[in-house]
Amino acid sequence: MSNKMERIDSQIQKELNDIIAFELKDPRLYTMVTITGVQTAKDLKTAKVYVSVLPEESADEAIAALKGANGFIRTQLFARLNIRMVPRFTFIADTSAAHGYKIEKILKELNAQKNQQTDIQEGDKLDDQ
Repeated sequence: MSNKMERIDSQIQKELNDIIAFELKDPRLYTMVTITGVQTAKDLKTAKVYVSVLPEESADEAIAALKGANGFIRTQLFARLNIRMVPRFTFIADTSAAHGYKIEKILKELNAQKNQQTDIQEGDKLDDQ
């Protein structure tokens, strides 16, 4: 990806987060909604927008709200950005944060089990002496 496209994606991501946080008044967006990434097509006609929603159970409602506000969002972006054309957005739920949390939880549990086994083995050695 070219530097220009990366700059456009980054700027769109920043502005989308601002618009969602401060401009949209949809009650379905009162959960924690964050734009985690944007991939704009080279022709600037379309863009995939990755959305992280917490709690994850309300992701479908938040995505529906963003789809419904697509026209308003594009109008706001056109006023804020210095580009000829604002892409049409496809909002996609990004579950990587939830997956990361699950992996972290599993690792903590494994570490706790390992510590318990180490404590038991050390206790057995003390009993043998």
